[in-house]
Amino acid sequence: MHVLVIGGTTFFGKHTVEALLARGHQVTIFSRGGRRPPFWDRVSRIAGDRTDRGAFVDALRGTRFDVVVDNIAFVRADVDAAADALGGRIAHYILTSSGSVYPDFPSDARLRPIREDAADLTLRGDLAYAVGKRECEQAALEQEAFPVTILRPPIVQGPHDSSHRGWFWYERIADGGPVLVPERYPSAAWRQAFSRDVAQAILLAAGNAAAFGRTYNVASEEILTLEDFVRLAAEIIGRPDPVVHVSADRLTSDAPWYKPTYVHRFVMDTSRIETDLGLSPTPVRAWLEETIRWHLGTGLSPSTGYDRRADELGVARRLR
Repeated sequence: MHVLVIGGTTFFGKHTVEALLARGHQVTIFSRGGRRPPFWDRVSRIAGDRTDRGAFVDALRGTRFDVVVDNIAFVRADVDAAADALGGRIAHYILTSSGSVYPDFPSDARLRPIREDAADLTLRGDLAYAVGKRECEQAALEQEAFPVTILRPPIVQGPHDSSHRGWFWYERIADGGPVLVPERYPSAAWRQAFSRDVAQAILLAAGNAAAFGRTYNVASEEILTLEDFVRLAAEIIGRPDPVVHVSADRLTSDAPWYKPTYVHRFVMDTSRIETDLGLSPTPVRAWLEETIRWHLGTGLSPSTGYDRRADELGVARRLR
């Protein structure tokens, strides 16, 4: 197939291009051209800024592709521009959406895995990112120019993650000291997604009629609590159990600067994509080892609040 990847030079977009090339597909990338991955000379390129929608339409008008993978649609106008530019000349459009389209559920509902039909795409007044992704999905489903598949990953981890959200934990675990883990009810727990699994989901969906008109959650099989995650990371890094539980009240009073990541409960139901497309997610331990290795070997700047690590350790000692 000839596949256009809109946003294919970083993170799971980069992994997607690598996976497509490995399967022998012809790949064209639409990007600004600021980053040049190792596969740069093996792909065709269309230079442009996605936010300049007029230029985007002009650059793509008249082109033909079997599949378009859109990783950087953030507002409805992005999808509308794609339909305008590509309508009638592509066979399949894959929209990378987000688990943020789901609303905040009450505590009892958070104890059940979230199915795809639990999203209300008409919700507004939420975070701009969540509203934008809902509008993108609405636009994709409403247009009639091409078949659509929507993929919803939650938090995505892996090497080359520019968000560095996991670094908050890996840096603290690696220094060998105790780590404050907030206590919540329901406990913070999730199915996160591995970047290469998101790329694999795109590969399985591309040109696959079974995926037309379908929306899929994409995440790991295992469900981890935050405590599980911290302990598994410590085991991988080779450090003793660092977990020190801290209540929300105590955290607010003793360490108000401490802003940990991954403190929410978000467990997706992934049965649909496993049944329809046969996605077999990478075991968490395997992808976490690769992810941690990249973070520790990249020379990243200190994570949020790490300049007060000594104060964190003082709080941990008092709690212990």
